[in-house]
Amino acid sequence: MEHIIIGTAGHVDHGKTVLIKALTGVDTDRLREEKERGISIDLGFAPFLLPSGRLAGVVDVPGHERFIHNMLAGAAGMDLVLLVVDAGEGIMPQTREHLQILQLLGVQKGIVVLTKIDLVDAEWRELVQEEIREELRGTFLEGAPMAAVSAYTGEGIAELKELIDRLTRQVAPRDAAAPLRLPVDRAFSLPGFGTVVTGTLIQGTVLTGETVAVIPPGVEARVRNIQVHDRDLPEARAGQRVALNLSGLEKKQVQRGSVVARPGIYRPTALVDVALSLLPAAPRSLKNMDPVHFFLGTARATARLLLLEKDTLKPGEKGLVQCRLDRALVADRGDPFVIRSYSPMTTIGGGRVLDPSPARHRRFRAETIAHLRELEQDQQSGGATAFVRQKLAELIAADRSRLVRETRLGAEQLEQILERLAGEGLVARLAESYVEKERLQAWEEKIMAALRVHHRQNPLSAGISRASLRGELPAALGQREYDALLSLMAEAEKISVRGDLVSLFGYTPRPAAEDEAKINRLVELYRQGGLQPPSAKEALAGAGLDSRRRDEICGYLAGRGTLVKLNEELYLHREAYEAAEALLRKHFETAETLTLAQFRDLANRTRKNIQPLLEHFDQRKITRRVGDYRVLVSRGQRD
Repeated sequence: MEHIIIGTAGHVDHGKTVLIKALTGVDTDRLREEKERGISIDLGFAPFLLPSGRLAGVVDVPGHERFIHNMLAGAAGMDLVLLVVDAGEGIMPQTREHLQILQLLGVQKGIVVLTKIDLVDAEWRELVQEEIREELRGTFLEGAPMAAVSAYTGEGIAELKELIDRLTRQVAPRDAAAPLRLPVDRAFSLPGFGTVVTGTLIQGTVLTGETVAVIPPGVEARVRNIQVHDRDLPEARAGQRVALNLSGLEKKQVQRGSVVARPGIYRPTALVDVALSLLPAAPRSLKNMDPVHFFLGTARATARLLLLEKDTLKPGEKGLVQCRLDRALVADRGDPFVIRSYSPMTTIGGGRVLDPSPARHRRFRAETIAHLRELEQDQQSGGATAFVRQKLAELIAADRSRLVRETRLGAEQLEQILERLAGEGLVARLAESYVEKERLQAWEEKIMAALRVHHRQNPLSAGISRASLRGELPAALGQREYDALLSLMAEAEKISVRGDLVSLFGYTPRPAAEDEAKINRLVELYRQGGLQPPSAKEALAGAGLDSRRRDEICGYLAGRGTLVKLNEELYLHREAYEAAEALLRKHFETAETLTLAQFRDLANRTRKNIQPLLEHFDQRKITRRVGDYRVLVSRGQRD
């Protein structure tokens, strides 16, 4: 396992930076003020060649309480922590606060390093070690290995290296296949190179030459060069300390807290739903809408805490909270965060992000609380099933690529979740998209209900047009998915789709008993009219039918083939139409062309009726108009 980040933690002046120099040979204090004051102020970084030959990255954090915000930025990407305690002083305030922060951030593995052992005797050392074990009881470092070293004499350093090497083999690898995310902890400019950003690549892979998004400010830049531990590389993978030289980006546009990501995947958010734990040692309870300092990744903001299920959150309690931030940052499901009291600043709690882009909530809503509890249980079980279902509910229907963008899950993990949901009958496919099965069934019922109403109110109609029926479904449903839904229902023999019309399966239009005689009379009027029929309005009136039912009644007769529709007002009886077609073909037995006037004379009818008839022949590709003439279209030309 090569891609490991080792971090330090502990009280100021307990020897963290000196220890890292003894382990790596690198002095991580790079600022002049750090050299002058003898304390670390900002994050320091060093490569660490482990005894096995593997290369790890080290993040050295400042211990002074004034620089906790810098410590938080470095702690966010740690895989293994070295909790450093001075053998002469033992546990101190910042030791405790750093330990609380590491616990809240979900760091899983660590080593307790007792430093400056050359300055104390064996008896005192044993007392301090016992004090440390007592302090660590109930934390993730309970039972952790403890190393005693002196960076000054070198005692214990080789053994500590071997211990670190052994423990790093137990660290689970980060997901290099997930969408790229690199929280920025430094940004600077180099003459001749431009803007450089550094950070721990917490997931994904970045390649030289690719385009990335930098959020904020939400601009795209090209990766000109990649360095890992001062070596130029064509790519960097999750778990590595990375420096990216970005073209198309000015130094003033990026800051600590920005995120380098794959374009189109992450969006800044000023609202996050979280599961928050208030530390038992917190000085007071939290009230609704209290302000706090909010730290996530390398970013920080001020947040107002909307307590969703309680009036107050007491020390040691947990609760569901919506954090309303004073500035947008990049968050993802499962991200750990820390809160510090507004004034005076001290660490009071933290937790995990449940939803990185929620709607604005109101308090004490049972549905909201139940939904967030489901997301919390999802995370605690190490899964993302509830989150995927939530995104499907929000998106209506979505294909794999969009679900990858919206969930930020790796493609393989997402595929496994979708297959499991489909196997459980909770998710279905529509074309290339996925949709909740319950929602799909609701859409099917809506379509069938609309068809039942239409057939009842319009017994002569053959169905509803596909476009009109689509209005029954959400506008967010795409055309491809809608067409797939109709096909699915037709295959299940729930509906019939004939051309543009949709009907219930097996439905046959038929007139009501009180209309049947009138419709027969209408048909007779058209038969008698021949090629000189009445207008639709006149025919309906003559048969005693309401002219407002023209489309319904004439459409029904046209659908049965009894009438032929030439235009909105002109219909012919099928017998008259076929007689006219026979007359046309007879003409072309002895002639190559036909004019409108010639056909008018042949049929002995007015131009008013003959012109639409010829245009109908053109539409059917029986004839083709060439200037003022028409010619007969041969079978091959029609095909």
